[in-house]
Amino acid sequence: MDSHGYFDTDSELAVRALNGDRDAFGSLIEKYQGPIYRFALHFFQDPSRAEDVTQDTFLRAYRFLHTYDPSRRFATWLFTIARNQCIDRHRDKVRRDEVDSDSVSPLALLAHRPQTDPLDQLLRREDWSRLMRTLRDLPEKYKTPLVLCYLEGLPYQEIADIVGISLNNVKIRIFRAKKMILRRLGLLDGEGP
Repeated sequence: MDSHGYFDTDSELAVRALNGDRDAFGSLIEKYQGPIYRFALHFFQDPSRAEDVTQDTFLRAYRFLHTYDPSRRFATWLFTIARNQCIDRHRDKVRRDEVDSDSVSPLALLAHRPQTDPLDQLLRREDWSRLMRTLRDLPEKYKTPLVLCYLEGLPYQEIADIVGISLNNVKIRIFRAKKMILRRLGLLDGEGP
């Protein structure tokens, strides 16, 4: 069942997997491996870390499948695990004083945006390094909703469920993230780069 009270295919597969059906879990991996990898890749900009996060996400999902509530969307539950894996790895990286390379891909910001979007204009001018530095500095609480919205195209309510905040807070964080990016790049209120 999803949050509206009906079973979906993913929930059925998860229940079958919980009852020992490895093919059912394999089907879930096949369906979500790409989206989870892309999410992690855009979080870290490192294919190796993205692969590790993807693998760890599915291992953790399998290990804790008994905690999954089939009345909720499986994708929401899985992306929550992936998000937590990214956050944990980021914290470990910061503790080791590595270079902070976790950022959203500029290409992800092109999805679903109108032609007049200032971020699109910046990307078309190929000012990648400025944008990457700006995105890298966004706090995780703003970066994650932005990635989930722009990259994965998830609806705000699902982002709220993944991040564990209200729908209004998701909208506010995405708005603020975009505003922070534009302000830092000098593209807000008529400021030029």
